Amino acid sequence: MIFLITKFTAGAWVVVLAVPAFIWVFVKIHRYYLLAAQALGLSGVPGKPAAKPTIVIVPVVRVSRLVQHALSEALSVSDQVIAVTVATGDADQDSSRVREIQAQWDAWNPGPPLRVLHSEYASIAGPILAFIDQLREQRAEQIMVLIPVAVPDRLRYRFLHNHFELVLTRALRNRPDIVTALAPLRFHVSRAARARRIPNCSLRSSTCL
Repeated sequence: MIFLITKFTAGAWVVVLAVPAFIWVFVKIHRYYLLAAQALGLSGVPGKPAAKPTIVIVPVVRVSRLVQHALSEALSVSDQVIAVTVATGDADQDSSRVREIQAQWDAWNPGPPLRVLHSEYASIAGPILAFIDQLREQRAEQIMVLIPVAVPDRLRYRFLHNHFELVLTRALRNRPDIVTALAPLRFHVSRAARARRIPNCSLRSSTCL
């Protein structure tokens, strides 16, 4: 004790304060792992898994190969697939986009219906979450949201895509009753292809596919 008191300012405070603090933290972490293991049933045999009918929701920005790929994956999971697109505000540009995608969807006729969700605000995730809550009240099936993801072959282009996916995934992160999955589509970008054809992209769209 005399040594600790006399050498406290010279570095003995590490032994007096830091070491007990680290021991306390390690004890708390160990206790948490024990409780987590008990809650997750890591020490026992769980019950039999049970299959449950699933409704798959596919968010759509525009008709594309990306949406075709996502719908194919969704139909592989369930025959109950609903595509949704969001119309934000009363802007003429967004209304024109919705009419265009609805006309393309009707001409394409992929099978699953397209639901147009309207929002007064510039929010994409909000209307989809409200639609999911409404569907949850009406149906007893498991709900899955399958988000199309564009994956260019060149790493430097990837930050230009999937902003919609980031927003929606963040909004669904705290919804344990919803299964969230990604449907990635890898595509190749070449200078020749970009020179021959420039996609007609909307600045409001999160992807040009």
